[in-house]
Amino acid sequence: MSGTFEIDKTIDTCGTRCPIPLLRAKQALREMPVGDLLQVFTTDPGAEADFKAMLKHLPHELLSFEAGLEGDSNTPRIDTFVIRKG
Repeated sequence: MSGTFEIDKTIDTCGTRCPIPLLRAKQALREMPVGDLLQVFTTDPGAEADFKAMLKHLPHELLSFEAGLEGDSNTPRIDTFVIRKG
């Protein structure tokens, strides 16, 4: 699902755990026009499942999910989501 996108807004939720990444993404999407793209960075290990579950119930579309390289306790994995506002 990866590709090159023209991102309209980026939020960095690294260092936070559920539900903070979801809440910040939902807030950002509320403030964006339909069709705009939101990029989210997160270190929450449950974020992939959380975002996919959340988006099943909302009109937005997950365009891309990229799992970061596995890190360690000093450098956690950073995952990237690109969501189109529906």
